[in-house]
Amino acid sequence: MQPGDALALQHLYASSPRYFQTIAAPIPLLEDVTRELESASSDPRRSLEFVMVNGERIGYLDLKFDYPQAGDVTVNLLLIAESQQRRGIGALVMRDLEQRLAGRVRKILAGVFFENSGAAAFWEGLGYHFAVDARPVLSWYAKELGTQPSLESPQTPQLEAVR
Repeated sequence: MQPGDALALQHLYASSPRYFQTIAAPIPLLEDVTRELESASSDPRRSLEFVMVNGERIGYLDLKFDYPQAGDVTVNLLLIAESQQRRGIGALVMRDLEQRLAGRVRKILAGVFFENSGAAAFWEGLGYHFAVDARPVLSWYAKELGTQPSLESPQTPQLEAVR
């Protein structure tokens, strides 16, 4: 993704107001999203992807490699448009990511803001465990990756990553 993708990302953010309510933040303006993408594009450890299903941008994945430690990957944000949630797409995105990173990284971490039991249940359902307590603002979940990719084949829509 590049700063020119800011409008598409801002539309995705606008389609997910509950997420921003949960973190007590306003939906970012186009200028804010543009600055976010400019900042990310200058950081070689960051990787940003749209989640695509049938040619439609329905989600966003923001990763930071070698954070907090070398060999770790942190999910800064996994956001699926509210109209597409509860269809297994987020789980499919993470299983795909785990397969892509298996053998390349040792651990994936994800933060859950505030006391978001739905997000905690999502990560726990994928085999992530509570790892770091930074409450009241953040709780960290982590999953160690093996050296062999998973053989599990999801039965949900085919994803197309756009980087």
